[in-house]
Amino acid sequence: MKLRRSFTRSAVVAAAIVLAAPAVFPEVAGASVGDAEREVQRIVDELERLHTQADVLAEDYAEAVDQKGQLDVEVTEAEQRVAAKQAELNSLRGDLSEVAIRSFTGAGADVLGPLFSSPTQYGEGLQRDQYSRVALAVGTTTTDDLDELIADLDQEKADLEAKRAQVEALTKTIAEKQQQTEDLTAQYVEARADAEARLGEEIRKEEERRSAAAYAALQAELAAQQQQSTNSGGGGGGGGTTNSGNTGGGTTDSGNTGGSGNSNSGGSSSGGSSGGSSGGGSSAPAVSGLAGIAVQAAYGQLGVPYRYATSSPGVSFDCSGLTHYAWGQAGVYLPRNSRAQAAATPRVSPAAAQPGDLIFYYSPISHVGIYLGGGQLVHAPNSGTVVKVASVSWNKVTAVGRPG
Repeated sequence: MKLRRSFTRSAVVAAAIVLAAPAVFPEVAGASVGDAEREVQRIVDELERLHTQADVLAEDYAEAVDQKGQLDVEVTEAEQRVAAKQAELNSLRGDLSEVAIRSFTGAGADVLGPLFSSPTQYGEGLQRDQYSRVALAVGTTTTDDLDELIADLDQEKADLEAKRAQVEALTKTIAEKQQQTEDLTAQYVEARADAEARLGEEIRKEEERRSAAAYAALQAELAAQQQQSTNSGGGGGGGGTTNSGNTGGGTTDSGNTGGSGNSNSGGSSSGGSSGGSSGGGSSAPAVSGLAGIAVQAAYGQLGVPYRYATSSPGVSFDCSGLTHYAWGQAGVYLPRNSRAQAAATPRVSPAAAQPGDLIFYYSPISHVGIYLGGGQLVHAPNSGTVVKVASVSWNKVTAVGRPG
């Protein structure tokens, strides 16, 4: 497949970068600091690109699974409608046949009148009138109803076949996307492990630098919004910069590592602009009193394995499956994939995130976790690992949603 060949080429590039690193860094003493920094940035760029692609593919896969599930329900309903229409048609045809037989054998009233005795003597109008009398005798209005019923049945059958074809196509798509996701995720995990083994400290510092810079930009954006709101007489409530997310952070989690750290990790400037209604102003929704329940429910699944398109407590989760489950425990329904969750929840500024909020990554949105405060979230990362607590990679945040 062309797409998979593209991924393979990406992996070759990533591997080339990583393998080149040992040759570069032993010579750092003879090279400029700027050259070494650029090499680290190049490696981190490649790792982020691979990880983003893997997460986007995983979300595409989850969406396809959701669509197939919905189509399966629609197919079942369409089959029931077809069966009901067919039964209705069979019943009407049986009634008409019975009336015709009674007329032909002389049993009962001659409902068909002269139609059966000498039909060649009567035009279409009279024939239609006689058929209408038959229809009236068996409980329907006119023979047009029979035609309409047949047409409805044909349409229902056509719709059913179209849905079955969609299910078949989606089944193939799901299998392809699952394989592509697994291949690219494995490539990312291998490339990152190799890079960290050789340049782990430099990579960690660069990722923290990017996250902290993004968060600083968000804080500045939020402060500007609050100042503008104050100047216009709107007040400055709705979250503000007292958010617990401006303390802590640490090593950003790229799907492979987790836990707490010691540096301030913030949100991306792009996240602020794409996040819809911003925190810090009166339009920001209040934090739900149910957030604590959702956070505790997510905590209760720490260590549960990641698995694509699942939401099975104690067994397996994908990223949106975990958030769907956790907020469900609080009595709040969330759709089953991260893009739909983002569309269904009110937005706040990433800089004003509060515990329980949904943290969305990438564009298009392809990953989600539950914010814990202190610059951390609980999530199910797509890297063959488990549900874990990790530092928010704020430079990847594109939206924050507030359920409840």
